[in-house]
Amino acid sequence: MLRTNRMAKVLAALAVLTLLAAGCGDDDDDSEAQDTEIIRFAFAPDPVWDWLTDTGLLEIWEIENDIRIVTASTWDEFTYFAGGHGDIVSMGTQEIPVLEQETSIDTVTFGKYNYQRSFMLRRADSPYETLEDISRGSNICVSSPVSNTGFWTVAMDQLHDIDYRVGGGDYNLIVNDHFVNPTNLLRGDCEAAVVIPEAAVPHLRAGEIEVMYNGRMPFQLYNDFSGLNDGKNHVMSNLFTATESWYDAHPEEAKAFLELWQLGIEQWEENTATIVETYPQHFAVEDPEDIAFTVDFMQGANDWFVDSVFLDSDWIEAEVAIYDFMTELHEDNQNRLDVGFPQPRFEAIAP
Repeated sequence: MLRTNRMAKVLAALAVLTLLAAGCGDDDDDSEAQDTEIIRFAFAPDPVWDWLTDTGLLEIWEIENDIRIVTASTWDEFTYFAGGHGDIVSMGTQEIPVLEQETSIDTVTFGKYNYQRSFMLRRADSPYETLEDISRGSNICVSSPVSNTGFWTVAMDQLHDIDYRVGGGDYNLIVNDHFVNPTNLLRGDCEAAVVIPEAAVPHLRAGEIEVMYNGRMPFQLYNDFSGLNDGKNHVMSNLFTATESWYDAHPEEAKAFLELWQLGIEQWEENTATIVETYPQHFAVEDPEDIAFTVDFMQGANDWFVDSVFLDSDWIEAEVAIYDFMTELHEDNQNRLDVGFPQPRFEAIAP
């Protein structure tokens, strides 16, 4: 009933916005519409975006800024961007140099959104605290040869001198979907599994599986081996990255875009429980107890949403240091960067 009432209020608010927009119309509407700036944006399904849309906040922002965002909801932003279909995409820090190398597209990264959160799990009856406690040659369940495996490849190299990769290395990394890997772990197909938290909620709540590395996610581990320890979280799974041609031609639109997402972050911080309850599908939960567990888990240090989407020079310097670690990887590793690779461009926009 609460959710029904909440969505009824949202629909009522949208109806008011529609009437206001109609009341403001005049004979110049068509010409004004032609002057509206269009931003083509590709993004994975996201609860904050749905909240901005359903509450009417996105529509207000578009009217105030004379910008319309045309979205493509996809889990494969890389392919969308590489095909020349977008102006801005969300992308992980470690994916950007790969994109530029494979597509020859010059990019500019100008904002941040989600930290890398795929943690390493063990069965509750296993004694493993780190990967080093697991016998070499054992099976490890992962979701991809790249993506979050790129982070764990670097972390294992720096923390334990372990060669961690799909198709070689010190362990047998088996690739399956995030949501399959907790089951594979429980039935003994692997000794550890790296998955996004959303894929493991029922099993975490039941106490069947536990998080290794003292319960920490990648963004909480980075300072352990980077030596930078600037007091800020690093290693992103979602940065806002534009084509260089679009960014250089649209500096004001880029800033406005970040202001919209900062509004979204503020809404998330103020309405975390309500957003999870309204859009449980984005957190792969349905049972009320799993929803409550997710809300509780994301309080404080475990929240993988940033506090600010804006970058600054110190943060950029610490973030891109992971590229140096990637050049130190074994030459056969899929996540290795060549020494002297072109440094992706990052730009700080003042809020």
